[in-house]
Amino acid sequence: MNLTIFTPTYNRAYTLTRLYKSLCKQNNKSFEWLIVDDGSADETGELCATWIAEGRISIQYFWKENGGKPSAYNVGIEKAQGDLFTIVDSDDYLTEDAVETIRKDWNDIEPWTNSLMIGLIYFRKNKEGDLITKYKRKKTNATLLDFYRKHGLKGDTMLVYRTNVVRKYKFPYFEGEKFVPESYIYDLLDDEGSLHIVQKAIYVCEYLPDGYTASMRKVNHDNPQGYEAYIMSRIKKDKSIRDIIEDTIKYIAIEKVKGNKAIVVGSQHKLITLFLLLPGWIFYKRVYSKYE
Repeated sequence: MNLTIFTPTYNRAYTLTRLYKSLCKQNNKSFEWLIVDDGSADETGELCATWIAEGRISIQYFWKENGGKPSAYNVGIEKAQGDLFTIVDSDDYLTEDAVETIRKDWNDIEPWTNSLMIGLIYFRKNKEGDLITKYKRKKTNATLLDFYRKHGLKGDTMLVYRTNVVRKYKFPYFEGEKFVPESYIYDLLDDEGSLHIVQKAIYVCEYLPDGYTASMRKVNHDNPQGYEAYIMSRIKKDKSIRDIIEDTIKYIAIEKVKGNKAIVVGSQHKLITLFLLLPGWIFYKRVYSKYE
């Protein structure tokens, strides 16, 4: 089993070195580091060329015109050569035993699972060692959405998938936009099978001021078609009335951003949407109107 560690990056040369060093320290080198440079104008290319020349770890580096993280992902999943695939962002890094842990856990579960087991979930922690992922239940196998909605999983996680399953899906492209929430892909992958959760933190993350987490609402506002694609896909999966109401309100708000006057016509639940027009408008005013 070989692992592809995929890193999409854009003008992050100042953080990539930390990730590189953590990969060089891995006690198992059965992985490739796949970097897709989304049009960086800094020294990212030069750094990667230096690391490739050093030959300490296997590195694939590809440069593309700037198009956003989803487009970088679409390139990455086509270039991946590992049996398993995981994303490690350019401002994050791994513990020294991460690759060995993934390899051992996958080899332990694969003999007694069938093709419905499509990957693994690991915890994240910050550089101080505090857990970012929270999970206290004993359920070990479920879809990602069910882990969050039914089994109490909270916080960001590290996700490892079978590459041949992930390769089936790509992010859509919208003219003039560069972002679609990652959950768009994860929701599609849930249809393929379950994930096995391992309650160990092997991913260390730092939320930087120029990252998506710090500016999520503005990013969604500036990429309304991408967010609309995600939220409409999510509504199709909603089963409880609470989830339907929450996501329909988000749908109404992003349609307001788009300037769509036929919000009810295009909705999944037309009657519910009609009753939620006012809450959706309030949500829009609170979250998105300041970016207009």
